[in-house]
Amino acid sequence: MSSIIPARFVPARIGSKLLALFLAFGLLAGPIVLDAPPAEAATKKCAVKMSNSKPRQYSNTWVQVSKAGSKSKITTTAHYKTTKTKKYATASKKGKASLKYYISGATPGKKVSVTVVAKKGKTTWKCSTSFKPKKK
Repeated sequence: MSSIIPARFVPARIGSKLLALFLAFGLLAGPIVLDAPPAEAATKKCAVKMSNSKPRQYSNTWVQVSKAGSKSKITTTAHYKTTKTKKYATASKKGKASLKYYISGATPGKKVSVTVVAKKGKTTWKCSTSFKPKKK
């Protein structure tokens, strides 16, 4: 006479065998590696102001940057009506820098936007300001 297994025990036995097979396969296959996106670079806010927000034509004004990273590399870009002028500096240990802009014959009354980007390692600081040249 053959042994008959009650129906209520069959799923448990099959389920445990499948679980054991699955675990064994996982151990043989090794760890599963998932592609992770690269770490995003951190972006922070710096602070910036103009020494004179209404400089006369053919005079100087300074872009004063603060709250950037210690010894970060700073790039400022002045967006004039027909051109862009870039200046470069390295921030102090306190994260400050002052960059001189000569306001040649810039269009009087035309707003000049100045963007600031400071970088150190994977961290970037961004801020902006503006000035309006006055007639000489």
